[in-house]
Amino acid sequence: MDVVIETASAPAPSATNTSAHSSSPATPRPPSPTRWGDRDQRRADILTAGRRLLDGGGYSALRMREVAKGAGISLGAVYRYYPNKESLFVALHTRHLAAMMDDLDEQLRQSTGFVEAFTHFAAAYRTGFLAFGREFDAQNVMNDDAQVPAALVDDLRAAIARILRALHDTLTRFGYTGDYDRAMTLLWASVSGLANHYATARAEFVAVDWDTAVSFAISTLARGLGLDPARS
Repeated sequence: MDVVIETASAPAPSATNTSAHSSSPATPRPPSPTRWGDRDQRRADILTAGRRLLDGGGYSALRMREVAKGAGISLGAVYRYYPNKESLFVALHTRHLAAMMDDLDEQLRQSTGFVEAFTHFAAAYRTGFLAFGREFDAQNVMNDDAQVPAALVDDLRAAIARILRALHDTLTRFGYTGDYDRAMTLLWASVSGLANHYATARAEFVAVDWDTAVSFAISTLARGLGLDPARS
């Protein structure tokens, strides 16, 4: 990574300097001051502020000026770490996937069958989709090197590869011996499709609830993959 030159934090905005858009989410409260020169913590401050905005108002609320306010630093300092909004979003998505897999790894290890394991995965994926999949897909910019720095793209690729390895290992553990590439494509498409329907307005047109849909889908997938749902 390139050396990041710190700049002094901008003064906190006054109570009268508010956005003209009353519908915008509230600016996150700045965290405790980070020691000057602590680049790792400064980056964490930026990501924390960005995630609060994302959770509060979606991708449209992820505005760099608001991120700077939330992190307690200048706008220029934010751009030294992330050159544009897309880059920050990719970094946030990568961070989320890493945290998701930290939790899922243990859940997958403790699962006693394929259906249980994949139910955990579907639930975790849906939670992430609420923040990262409804308005803007980080994976869409993975090949746009002019928009997102290559290092951030590589980090996202590594996070996705970790997920795929975990799914591959789960299939192997519960007895799958078929074509892994085809199986992985089917499982990924099924889980992302479910998340897309139940995390968006499409849920209005679905006649069954999330738990019922996931149970049916995963049991059907298990049979299609040659795994007994009752035993897996």
